Amino acid sequence: MGDWDFQDRREEMARREVGHTQIRPALSRSLVLLFLLIVLSVPLVEHISALREYAAGERRTPLPHAYEIFSLLPTALKASADAGSSGIISRVFTVNRYLLKEMKGYEESLDDQSVIAKRLRPKIQNFLTGRLGAGNEKAYCGEPPWLFYRPGVDYLTGSPFLLSAQLRKRSTGGSEWVAPVEPDPRIAILDLKRQLDRWGISLIVMPTPTKPMIHPEKLDRRYDRRRTELQNPSYEDFKAEMERNGVLVFDAGSMLMGVKLQTGQDQYLMTDTHWRPEAMALAAEKLKDFIKEKIPLPALPDPQYDAESSEQTQLGDLAVMLDLPVHQRIFPREKVSLRKIFERGGQEPWKPRKTADVLVLGDSFSNIYSLEAMGWGDGAGFVEQLSYLLQRPLDRITRNDNGSYATREILAGELARGRDRLAGKHLVIYQFAIRELAVGNWKRIDLKLGAPPESKYLVIPQGGERIVRGRIEAVSAVPRPGTVAYKDHVMAIHLTDLEADGRPLAETDAMVYMRSMTDHIWTEAARYRAGDTVRLRLTAWADVAARYEGINRSELDDVALQLAEPCWGEAVKP
Repeated sequence: MGDWDFQDRREEMARREVGHTQIRPALSRSLVLLFLLIVLSVPLVEHISALREYAAGERRTPLPHAYEIFSLLPTALKASADAGSSGIISRVFTVNRYLLKEMKGYEESLDDQSVIAKRLRPKIQNFLTGRLGAGNEKAYCGEPPWLFYRPGVDYLTGSPFLLSAQLRKRSTGGSEWVAPVEPDPRIAILDLKRQLDRWGISLIVMPTPTKPMIHPEKLDRRYDRRRTELQNPSYEDFKAEMERNGVLVFDAGSMLMGVKLQTGQDQYLMTDTHWRPEAMALAAEKLKDFIKEKIPLPALPDPQYDAESSEQTQLGDLAVMLDLPVHQRIFPREKVSLRKIFERGGQEPWKPRKTADVLVLGDSFSNIYSLEAMGWGDGAGFVEQLSYLLQRPLDRITRNDNGSYATREILAGELARGRDRLAGKHLVIYQFAIRELAVGNWKRIDLKLGAPPESKYLVIPQGGERIVRGRIEAVSAVPRPGTVAYKDHVMAIHLTDLEADGRPLAETDAMVYMRSMTDHIWTEAARYRAGDTVRLRLTAWADVAARYEGINRSELDDVALQLAEPCWGEAVKP
């Protein structure tokens, strides 16, 4: 009993001491003062920085980005009125839903634009990566200097993408303001085949392997002796079902793995998401053989394309996504040898032809080495290589990201505007990163030929331009810098109440594309909000489409706006 009494006395003593902790007044005041200084230092630094940028003409307002929160309420009230909400309670709920929807984007924007975060984050990440080998939520560190894109790893380590429970989970994973995805790739691809069959067009599907499938040993040494590529458990079932239904599937995974084992050469860039040019060219060559075996195309006259060698040096997109200091020394720039393709005679660079009988729908694996904005050169991408090997012109629709639907959506938009992009086509090649099978939105998209719309939207003729002033009715979503594998982004804007030279225009509205991110840095347009009044120089989208069509782009939700002829916009400073 003595032991129990001693234990009880100790517990009673501990409770008394905890309940009567004494802090001297001087220490208490010092701690409170230190806490207040830490809390107030953040907005103080933000205000000083904003004033400096405003004085230098780099900002439209001397207030920090935090004050943009007040611009959400008027827009929310307008959204409530547009929704036809009646009664105070109904309007309050409508405004609340809008604010909740926009708040997350606002918080992310505030975090990205914070001066303190901009200065501290690269230094902290440099320490974590350089000393501890730690990546971030998007880029994983492997054997130095190899980096891996998280969605590519998740494709291999996640659940089978055709598992019923997984499909059900993804299809019900939306929210009140985010529509659930259509997760089953089989439904969308078979629907695409049925539609192309009605046009008399063949379809080849090309799920492109990703880096961890071919180079798992660079992420984990346990795979040093692996002889076959890694794969999601559902892939073979997917491929078998496609072939049973007459869909031709070109699988480059085993071919790339075989070349790696035979030659010991890397098939993918060390610090980038994408394949090396040698692997890309080999895939194009094998696809050429596959096409000739499965779908003989009509013969064309003499060869039309030449090639010449060039070199390009660049730091990969994954290294940039880590948000390291500009002069970091952890990851080296990589040098690659390219085969640039030219029109016959070498005078003009290769260009797609809408009248060609083969159309390639592709994502960033097609754009790498083709789209100059990606930093790895131009005129040497996958479609160019295939065109050179086939010695025939090709049509091309490519877009970085969202390979599960983006290019099909562009094609459908062209057709809906009355532009028959499928006229004279014998073959459509649908290339997308294989990870899209597990994470993509495989919505069905109708390919229907429409008539050119008569609308109120401003159209700029090719070669022309117009400076207009208007009010922003809606803007598309812009990703946070560093959260996507692409350093550039294009946003869409619905502009209303147009005027030029102080006079209203007969065409009251315009659908405008603008650069919203360059080299992982937001442009001023990325901060546009509904209700803002802006002054833009508008030119024809056709004049810049070759440069910007393939860049990662977000669209407005309104289908009617997606059918309007877009303009290209650049801000005009007052």
